[in-house]
Amino acid sequence: MMVWNIMSRVESVFLVTLFVLSLIAVSSSNDREEDGPDSNARILQAWYTIEINVTVTDDVGRDMAGATIHLVGNTSTWLTNDLGYFVIQGLADDVTQYTLYAEKQNYMNGPPVPLPVTGNQSYNVTLTVIGGTILGTVTSQSGPIEGANVTISALRYSADTSLADGTYSLPGIPGGTHSVTANAPGYVSQTKDVSIAAAGAVQVNFLLVSQNGSIAGFVFHAVTSAPLNNSVVSVNLTDRTITVTTGEDGGYAIADLPEGSYFVSASRNGFYPASIGNISVTRGNRTDNVNFTLEEKPTALYGTVKSGAFLLRGANISIEGTALFNLSDSDGEYRIENITEGIYNVTAVLEGYEPATLTGIAITLGDSVNLDIELVALPGAVLRGTVVHSDDPGHTLVNVIVTIKISETEQRSTMTNAFGMFEFTQLVAGNYTLQFVLSGFKPMEVRNVAVQAEGITNQTFYMEPVRKGFEGFIFGFDLAHSMMILALFMTIVILAIAVYLRIRTFQAPESAPAVYDQEDEELAEEEGGGPKANPQEKMDRKAKKGGEE
Repeated sequence: MMVWNIMSRVESVFLVTLFVLSLIAVSSSNDREEDGPDSNARILQAWYTIEINVTVTDDVGRDMAGATIHLVGNTSTWLTNDLGYFVIQGLADDVTQYTLYAEKQNYMNGPPVPLPVTGNQSYNVTLTVIGGTILGTVTSQSGPIEGANVTISALRYSADTSLADGTYSLPGIPGGTHSVTANAPGYVSQTKDVSIAAAGAVQVNFLLVSQNGSIAGFVFHAVTSAPLNNSVVSVNLTDRTITVTTGEDGGYAIADLPEGSYFVSASRNGFYPASIGNISVTRGNRTDNVNFTLEEKPTALYGTVKSGAFLLRGANISIEGTALFNLSDSDGEYRIENITEGIYNVTAVLEGYEPATLTGIAITLGDSVNLDIELVALPGAVLRGTVVHSDDPGHTLVNVIVTIKISETEQRSTMTNAFGMFEFTQLVAGNYTLQFVLSGFKPMEVRNVAVQAEGITNQTFYMEPVRKGFEGFIFGFDLAHSMMILALFMTIVILAIAVYLRIRTFQAPESAPAVYDQEDEELAEEEGGGPKANPQEKMDRKAKKGGEE
């Protein structure tokens, strides 16, 4: 019974719920009927929330004003503004992708651009239209013109012949007929009417006539008078430098020079450059016979001679087949000049080292060749030393003549290099005597210098400078101190004389030197201007006068 009651209640609730839903459905149906006959379609209609920002350019990237924008599957079209831009608004969001393309008169349509979309978003897309291309060369009678300018004034399009071959290219040109002008500094400009199809290509070449003059001449060898090809001849203008290269006959020509006076230079590898000034150029004329003779630079072979890291001084570097040679200096460096062009073998020889020969050394015209040479010490012990200033051990001494006594009858000599170092090789173990000589220093002999049987023995040697003798007139003192001593001596003598005279005055007044006394002079005048009293009388009068007082 209880179960039956529960079932009855559930059925009652279900029926009530069904009744309410029916009322709601009837109410909605009435509302839709009031909207009109298309109410069912409007229930399925999408939201219009998509916005697309469209930019149209040509294939060069220029903004295309007045281009038509198409949306595939839609009959509506839109035109871009002066900046090639338009915003399409209110597109339905019930699709996943829109496809757009652009169209413009005298251009070919670019490829359609698919644009994936989702609802309630703003998108950016760039569409292109394709123009044609005008290309070609700008030349003169003397060859291509680099830096010429080709323009279409009506379109404000331009291109430069930035390459040495004088080529240019003007892409993105709309189909039709255009007035194209080529110009370059110093040339008469030229204009041509060019017809081009949409997205087509046309070649247009320009031959410009020079407004200016030119310079021509030859470059020769100063000694042999042979023509020098591949020489560089140049003229400096205000805004640029014009450079040309001579041909096989040594000839050159520099065209397109504005009227005026010029400074012309010629140069070539292995030669000293030459210049000629005040070369006059007149409009439309060529100034001939501006010729150069270049002097060949001396060839040279140079380098450093070493044994490992040790700079070798006194090595004899010679060029086989010639009488040319040189000795390496304190820096281990050598230099041999004025070598005839060719291929040589170079030999280096130094006592105590194995001779070295380098083959196939090429010397070209006016060239300087760097050739460093490595010498290997002969078998035996090595004594390596450094000679320094005894007063300043950090100061090494260069050009010291160092002699080693090998035996009673044999000795070898060398000189210190730029680092104050010397080296003797091919020695046997034992004790040696070394002698050192350098101008301004005391000659020095060092005995019992022990040399090890293997490896390199390193030692430092100190040389004492020669002390300069005194130059004063008093032995043992220089001039300044001699003058000081003389002044002191004279002062003592004068002082002694003064003391002596003072003592004499007290001991024997009558023998003291006469002293001028103004009072005596006045007394003499009072007595009638008679003859002056002698000193004894003066003293008596003074004594008498003192007693009266």
